[in-house]
Amino acid sequence: MAHRNGTLGHFLPYLLGRQLRTVFWPDGAGQMATLLLGGLSALYGVGLGYFLNHAGMMPAGTLPKMLLGVNAMLFITALLADFLPSYRPVQRPLPEPLPVSGRLNACTAFVLDLVSVRRGLLLLFLVAALLAAPAYWRPLGLSVGVWLSAAVLSFNLRLLLSMGRWRHPLLWLNLACLGAAALWLGSGLALPQPLPATALTVLAVLGPLVLGAAGLHQLGPYFTARHMPEPADTATDNRWLARLSPEWKLYLRKAWPALLMGLVFKTLILVGCGFLMRRNQDESAKTFFYLAFLPFINFTYVNNNLFGYRWAATADEVERLGLTPRLLGVYLRLVVPVLLLDCLLSAGLLLALYPARLWPLLWLLPLTAPPLLALGLWGSLFKAKPVRKNIDFNSLRNNASTLMNILTIVVAAALYFMPWWWARLALAAVVTLSAAVPVHRLLRNHGPTRRRLWRAITQA
Repeated sequence: MAHRNGTLGHFLPYLLGRQLRTVFWPDGAGQMATLLLGGLSALYGVGLGYFLNHAGMMPAGTLPKMLLGVNAMLFITALLADFLPSYRPVQRPLPEPLPVSGRLNACTAFVLDLVSVRRGLLLLFLVAALLAAPAYWRPLGLSVGVWLSAAVLSFNLRLLLSMGRWRHPLLWLNLACLGAAALWLGSGLALPQPLPATALTVLAVLGPLVLGAAGLHQLGPYFTARHMPEPADTATDNRWLARLSPEWKLYLRKAWPALLMGLVFKTLILVGCGFLMRRNQDESAKTFFYLAFLPFINFTYVNNNLFGYRWAATADEVERLGLTPRLLGVYLRLVVPVLLLDCLLSAGLLLALYPARLWPLLWLLPLTAPPLLALGLWGSLFKAKPVRKNIDFNSLRNNASTLMNILTIVVAAALYFMPWWWARLALAAVVTLSAAVPVHRLLRNHGPTRRRLWRAITQA
């Protein structure tokens, strides 16, 4: 069948149907997982509808904040999933030789990008809440608009980045809409009374939709291989990374997504707890504060298994030279700068956002660093495991020893919550001095430890 120039028949329904089947009805056990997640999302939506129907029993101001929290969750999940640990570039769904225009290819990419399990579950949650509480169709309809707006905003930014349009006006306009959404949702959650629907809300919800249409119209014809830059092969293609030593290049090439996620989670938790403490003037947020203040997140993600992240280089060195002081030097040269950056970020956010009565907690940072370094060395040497897969949300918790991660969290919690400084100093000293065992075995080229490490990082 012949088609007009620049078209390929009705390919979009076929691609969309295949995408829907692949995402929401995969083969094997994935079908049961989809049904379970869908049932949980619908159940949560019905629960939200129940709370909306009984809003009169809630304290004053609870309902608006709950709805704003739902909208904030929609925006945050869209950005976190699409940009962390690394942003998902927008790719052409149809190969270049096929007779399809760039604009139609870009529209197809957007439609297929909208189909994902995460977005589908969130939409199911909102629809179930709307069916359970139809009287609240206006605020829930706004939440559906936020759901679509967040997806469009994420696609707009990733499309511009994928096409190399860093200085395009649409990029800055999309960032302005993101800033408007942050002001609308953040100020509403932080203030005693949320802000009413104003021009800020309209800009946050409708702005990305208008900019998305403008972007497809203006940039769509350039969505071709001729005008798009070639994707970078590795993270070391950046100029500043090219100046680093080979060991830092190898470390960042593998571990930078997990390190970045650790810093992002740390910043979000500390900023949120800071606003809560300043507004409520109570200690309710201190329980969550220590989770981000003490520098153990990057240990549980990466540095408790440093030799496992560098498994190929470590296996080669262990096989040729054995356990040498160089391995200890590599561990310190890589982990200490990351730990220092983590502590500086904690100190800066504490001084900037928290009341002065909490500033004495700064002494916990130099007290916690040596025990964490000791535990990280224990885990990297005796509990190493090869990290061969790409870093994502699902694999983060499995990239280091569960036992060492639990010990790291327990030691950090004990150092934070113990009321006696002499007990804190004693615990920190004992854990730090325990590092003498792995250091001694590294310097002696201990045979059983060498063979154990080599088998651990070379296993299938």
